[in-house]
Amino acid sequence: MTKSRLEHDSLGQVELPHDAMYGAQTQRALTNFPISGQTARPSLIRAYLRLKSAAAHANFRCGVISRSQERLIRRAIDEILGMPETEWPRLFPVDAYQAGAGTSQNMNVNEVVANFANRIAGTKAGSNSPIHPNDHVNRSQSTNDSYPTALRLALLESSQSLVVEVNAIAKAFRKKAGQWRDLPKSARTHLQDAVPMRLGQEIGAYATVLERCGEWIAQARDELRELGIGGSAAGTGLTVPKGFIQALLPELTRLTGEKLTSAPDLCESMQSQAPILYYSSMLRVLAAQLTRICNDLRLLSSGPLTGLAELTLPSVQPGSSIMPGKVNPSILEMVNQACFSILGHDHAVTMAVQAGQLELNVMMPLMAFSTLEATTVATNSLLTMRMKAIEGLVANEERLRHYFESTPQIATALSPKLGYEVTAALVSEAIASHRSIAALVREKGLIPDRELRAILDSRTLTGAANGSRRRT
Repeated sequence: MTKSRLEHDSLGQVELPHDAMYGAQTQRALTNFPISGQTARPSLIRAYLRLKSAAAHANFRCGVISRSQERLIRRAIDEILGMPETEWPRLFPVDAYQAGAGTSQNMNVNEVVANFANRIAGTKAGSNSPIHPNDHVNRSQSTNDSYPTALRLALLESSQSLVVEVNAIAKAFRKKAGQWRDLPKSARTHLQDAVPMRLGQEIGAYATVLERCGEWIAQARDELRELGIGGSAAGTGLTVPKGFIQALLPELTRLTGEKLTSAPDLCESMQSQAPILYYSSMLRVLAAQLTRICNDLRLLSSGPLTGLAELTLPSVQPGSSIMPGKVNPSILEMVNQACFSILGHDHAVTMAVQAGQLELNVMMPLMAFSTLEATTVATNSLLTMRMKAIEGLVANEERLRHYFESTPQIATALSPKLGYEVTAALVSEAIASHRSIAALVREKGLIPDRELRAILDSRTLTGAANGSRRRT
């Protein structure tokens, strides 16, 4: 029979496991919200712990807790932060889907820190002495200002790797574009043959949009640096001592390594979670662009014999349980699905952000789950795509040149000389007769041969002769 202990909160007594390092309110959350089996991500727990540590520092500086209480709280937090993250779920077991605002999560952290501190002081878990979860660990804070602050800190931490991976895959595409800068091919618009271009131009465009995505995510990260901590329950700062914010921010900056500032309007920072939506929307842009690129690469690598087959992807696994030797674009298919998930998370965030009412948006736990999950999925997908698909991508030069020489829209370059209608008739005849545009022009004597060769020069056709705005 499992031993238990009794604790109490404002609603009465609660029975919980004897050796649990959380307390009554966490146990109530476990009973009330057995929803997904998923707990808070380590980045959110780490952010909350660092916030509590900085708050203890600020509370001591403001004279509302003693030096010994500050030391106990911060020693407890250091001990928890030093534990393997694999042990955190037993300390912080509250489900990701929980009561509004994140009160259960905040109290879970408060209770665990208090119990660790009291164990250091030589008292039992649940004694609430000498450290009380509300009176000391949560002093000068509310869930309403601490949870959105912890969420911003968690996103700042987790998005660092995301920015690195976005820039890394952009660099990988840029490298391929440089290698293929002189390979001619046929462009395609509406999935139909279009004018000639170079493979380096096509791949370089992927690099450019991913570089821009990296810049946009970095801009969104900056919006997360404004914190509403110190606003208390409604942004008015009730129960927050004078000088608390000024003492907390430098310490929190030191603990996180991030440049942080206080929101200019604490009431606004409580009502609106627009910065979270801004960040999520940049993930949406990234996912939309990345899935578009994956779709293109799947088309360009289709085959090997009856598709476009302009590119060859690295083989990573057998592609069929029934067709021997078949190889699929498995990595790109995974990234597509990951992007769809990110887009879904962004929609959830959008619904949560617009659901704020009056002085508080209570839907923050969903924002936290969705944005942190989407950030992790995006980061890992980019890393996998770069290493297992892009860096080993191979251009099929013979096939590329064949399409370049075969596209009837090479005739577009003749339109200024011959006019649209004459050129259109040439294209129709070339398609019907399976003859090249150049051969028909020569046969009809429409343009002198020397001039024709100059017009149809591959460098002229693809813009290389005139240079380009961005190096590929």
